[in-house]
Amino acid sequence: MLIPFQKPERYGRSILENSSFLVSSAFNDKKLHGNGFVARLSGSTAEFLEIWLIMNLGLEPFFLNSNNELSLRFAPILSGWLFDQKGIYSFKFLKTINVIYHNLKRKNTFGKNPAVIKKILFNDKNNLVVELTGNTIPAPVAEQIRSRQINKIDIYLG
Repeated sequence: MLIPFQKPERYGRSILENSSFLVSSAFNDKKLHGNGFVARLSGSTAEFLEIWLIMNLGLEPFFLNSNNELSLRFAPILSGWLFDQKGIYSFKFLKTINVIYHNLKRKNTFGKNPAVIKKILFNDKNNLVVELTGNTIPAPVAEQIRSRQINKIDIYLG
């Protein structure tokens, strides 16, 4: 249903046309099937943003650990084909933080034998290099990220 993933022949028009989504053939009103609609600040927009967040970060990125401290866990749910030829997939987190997933084998990050996060690398607010194993960033650095004091996070999957 999302326009960027449609073949122009199937979509019936340029994928650059101003439509946010298409009415699916599963929708009850057959007269609307294939029609394009522009999302507004509505439930559909919020729903799409939630899907995007879950795909990029997982179900619960920020959480409180057993000591009641803020932590950040990356648990992407991304298909291998979303990674470019160099195995890169990137997105903006909290509007300003460039998150870059490195997945050289371009494996799915879910399902059978998925690529998993091996290492997280970034510079903290004092410009000191931070390297963590696994998928979780503990306190107090998680708070620096939430406060947008970190500019870039490189995440390596294997």
